[in-house]
Order: sequence, then structure tokens, then C-alpha cells
Amino acid sequence: MRLLFMATLGQTLHEVTLGLDLAAQLKDAGIASHFVVDRYNEGQLAAAGHPYTLVDTSLGPGVREVVARAVREARPDAIVLSDYMAHWLTHVVNYGIDPWFVDDFGLPVIALDSVHLEDTDLEVEVLGRTTRVSDRILTAPAHLLPVPANRPDAGGGRGLPYRADRTLAPPSAAARRELRRSLGVRDGERLLMLPTLPWQRIMQTQAGPRTRELAVRVPELVGHYLRRLPPETRFLAVGPYLDGFGLPSDRLHVEETYTAGRYTDLLGAADGVLGLFLPSFALERAVLADVPGLFTVNTFDVDGEPGARRLAGAFGGLTPAVRSWLAAFPGPVPPFHMWPLQWNAVVSRLLEDNPLTTTALRAELLDEESVVAGLSAVLYDDGVRDRLAAARTDYRDALARLPETAEVFLTAARRCGVGV
Repeated sequence: MRLLFMATLGQTLHEVTLGLDLAAQLKDAGIASHFVVDRYNEGQLAAAGHPYTLVDTSLGPGVREVVARAVREARPDAIVLSDYMAHWLTHVVNYGIDPWFVDDFGLPVIALDSVHLEDTDLEVEVLGRTTRVSDRILTAPAHLLPVPANRPDAGGGRGLPYRADRTLAPPSAAARRELRRSLGVRDGERLLMLPTLPWQRIMQTQAGPRTRELAVRVPELVGHYLRRLPPETRFLAVGPYLDGFGLPSDRLHVEETYTAGRYTDLLGAADGVLGLFLPSFALERAVLADVPGLFTVNTFDVDGEPGARRLAGAFGGLTPAVRSWLAAFPGPVPPFHMWPLQWNAVVSRLLEDNPLTTTALRAELLDEESVVAGLSAVLYDDGVRDRLAAARTDYRDALARLPETAEVFLTAARRCGVGV
């Protein structure tokens, strides 16, 4: 069998990594893969050894012909959308075309769904505007649910859960020690990974007003929290180092660009990871690399002083820094899960009853004491670190009980009309 993976989202590794991992797991079953990827991800494909076709947003509607040429050359039996949501967003927003031009090739289409859209109202925020994602996935005969971030028991509908990132494991003690030394981490110090993505920097200038303000102002608040951590804490910023963080330069290492392999190595060298947006590539992989984490959300709509009073009642008070931040924010602060985007309906449903959430601490972003105490515990509290480690072990055990990925894929392929 031959597959053509569509993974055209740029400025992030996640979509392509999902596809490459699936292709690697299918290779032993005699399934060959060709990829269509954004130029941003060419390095991943070159390292993986799969044939690939490059695209970028300058093509506009011309991307159709580039994909058509790849189909003619690769002669696939099916098209795989490396992530349904990313495919839809990329072609609607960045290319300005109907994402379902892939139907023109007369091939079965199999989608990966990283956020279990089948359980949601399909509403997401795009550049500050609420948009409803195409509901095609609700009627497709089958689709695949990569775990993590989906629940291992997420089956029952058309979605079939399978284990992603099967080869990812913690680094050896020697490799970890050497990398930490190269990052300037001394004995007794703890290293906190702070992942960001290029699109979050883009949102600081190109999103709608509220999203733009969140993109600009949240780093200022987070930076204040991080500066309160013990002085033995060092910071590893992976991705764009956003204006506002203001972290001490003598305890900061920034890697704005990296390969997928380097990203995994950096994560494995950390003592903890902070996730400011969900789903989080870093937090998902942290479970497999055996690194504890904390993720933040804001579930409150804060409209002026009445909203601040509700927050104070929920948190047992507000710190002066948070009060000042709220007072300076121009207009209401909306609830959000995928900072600086909202995506509340989709992500909150994804987190519900999801054992992945037991592998990290959760904190409300505007509850300063909760965030600071949580990060301190993730890095320094042996009891909390042991509890999170046990939860990660349980989660990995649940992953190990999933069927073989090739078996799951072939089931989906048959349901979607692929002759196997």
C-alpha cells in the first residue's frame, strides 16, 4: 500500500511529527509513504528518509496543482490528513481554498484527529473570529485518534485510538547530564522548559484585538511569575523568546530554531515543562520522555471590577501584580485554553476525563499563587514529582495496551474504502 500524507501546516513541528511517526509504524507492514509538507518542515522529512513534496503559502490556490503532481508521481492508494484540524485551517486561512480539493483525486481520505472533534461543537477561534470547522469528520467512515493527547479509551465512535510516538523514551543519564552541562545547568539547579511557537509571535501583530492583546500581555504576567521561582531555577526557552518574559539573562538559554530531534533532546534534559497552550506538543511528549509539567488555562470571563471580584472569590484573593495586569488590559479578558487563542469548547472537552491531565499539574493562569506554587512543586517537591511520575507510568501502561498501530490503521483504511 502507498500513502500520501498531507501535512502542510508551517511554523510548527506537531502535525508533521504525527505523520512521520505513523508512517514509521506502518513501514514494517509494507506501507510506503510520500509527504506534502511546508518548507518549514523540510528538515524533518530529509532526516526521516521519506520522499516528499514541498509547498508554501506563496502558492495560494496553486497548491492544488502541486499536490496533483505529487499524486501522479506517488500513485497513492489513499490520502492521509496528518491532522484534520490543521489541514482544514491551513487551506482555508493560509491558502484561501476549499480543503476538500483532495477529493478531486478520487482516493479514500483518512484523517488523524488530534482533538477528538467528534465530541465537540466544532467551534474554534481563527485570528480573533469564532469559526465552525468543517463537519466532514462527523460523517467519515473512520478516522484515527493519536494518543496522547486523545484518551486511550476514546474509541466507540468513528474514531480509532492508536499510540503515537512509540519510539520516544527518556534519554540516558549520561546523555541528559552532558546536555544539561552544555546548557549551563549546574548541580543542584533545576531547568524549566518554556515552549513557544512562531505563530504566537505572529498573533502579537496580526490577530483580532483581544487575541492580539493576550499575545502581547500574557508573557509579561508569566515572566513575573517565573521570576518568583527559586534562584536555583534556570529557564530553557524553546521557540521564539517573546517580548515581555523578561527572564534573567544569566539563567536563560534560548533556542529559537531547532530540529525535531533537538526538541526531544531539550525536553528530556529539563526538570519540568510549562504549557501555556493546549493541546501542547511539549506536554504530550513529556509523558513519554518522563518529564513533569504544569499547564495553565483561564476559564474566567473577566469584565472589569465585577470580574476581578469573581476571580478573588474563586482564588481566595488576587495578588497586586494580577490586579494591575487586569486593570491595564484594554477591555474584558476572555477565557482561553489555547493561548493566545480561545478554543474553549474544543479543548475543554478534550481535557474532560482525560488521564493525560493527571500527568501534569493544572493551574488557572490568573491565580498567581497557584501557578508559582505549582511550578515550584513540579521542580522541587519530591512528593509531587513522585506522584506525577506514577501518573505518567500509569498513562504509558495504558498506551502499551492499545492494539498495534498498523492493525488500527488497516481497520480505518478498510472502513474508508481502501482495498487491503
